[in-house]
Amino acid sequence: MVLHLLTQGATLRLRQGRLLLEMEGALLNSYPARQVRQVAVWGNVRLSTPALTFLLRQGIPVLFLSTEGFLYGVAASFPDPHPEHLRAQFAQDPLPLARAFVLGKLRTARAMLERLGLPGLEAVEEALAQAQTASHLDALRGAEGFGSRAYFGGLSQLLRPWGFQGRSRRPPKDLVNAALSYGYALLLGRALLAVRLAGLHPEVGFLHAEGRRNPALALDLMEEFRIPVVDQVVITALRRGQLKPEHGEPRNGGVYLTEEGKRALIPLLEERFHQEATHPLRFRKTYAELLDTQAARLKAAIVKREPYTPYYLK
Repeated sequence: MVLHLLTQGATLRLRQGRLLLEMEGALLNSYPARQVRQVAVWGNVRLSTPALTFLLRQGIPVLFLSTEGFLYGVAASFPDPHPEHLRAQFAQDPLPLARAFVLGKLRTARAMLERLGLPGLEAVEEALAQAQTASHLDALRGAEGFGSRAYFGGLSQLLRPWGFQGRSRRPPKDLVNAALSYGYALLLGRALLAVRLAGLHPEVGFLHAEGRRNPALALDLMEEFRIPVVDQVVITALRRGQLKPEHGEPRNGGVYLTEEGKRALIPLLEERFHQEATHPLRFRKTYAELLDTQAARLKAAIVKREPYTPYYLK
């Protein structure tokens, strides 16, 4: 069970083996504590010390996110990375792994445009060719950016009725971008957990620029999963009417999901994490398991045990 705590001003407490969500002394919900596997705290929701201590002692990670969909960080009991693995991560040539992340993302973008019958395929193919031959990181990042713009340009043909004209963030300019940003924040939290549990340093990335308190490696890993996990869910939810125009509200110069919109989107994302997919190496796992598997395989590649094959849709 994954708990998403959305009620602003509420407090999560531990009492007699249950986690209780309360607001000013009134009980909002009650959960069996030992069935909880992860907690996502959205905005101003408090955890009592006994509740947080219980979660940490049980190895249950707690994600802290803003109401707009920004990941602040993760609280959990992680094992310390092995020194040899850290040395290998710092010594790794970034280009081969960065190329794998980009190729995985662009191959999935190509597959998605093909499935939906949207324009932009030729540009994505061109970006793939550029990525395969890029001789340095700046060229690779340029190919990724070119392919991403082509992909979102194609999506705009489908999503224009919801105001989507391309990717925008900080702030998102329409309902589609608001939902994408919200989903990406949740995905980043999952990727950060996978990287930490694999025993890797989350700030030492290969595609994304490194920086203090910037989880570059988690951002690298999530590139493979943005489209099949988040984009697919958002597109389907819009087309089925599960996400509606009234689920977006103008605020602070942008458009953000309403509380109803968040409550509509989160269960769909959680359902997607538990759907099975086939890896290019022909094994099947849920998307949640694939994130952990790819993090473990990434560590194996870093310490020179085996090559790294990105996940992508065919």
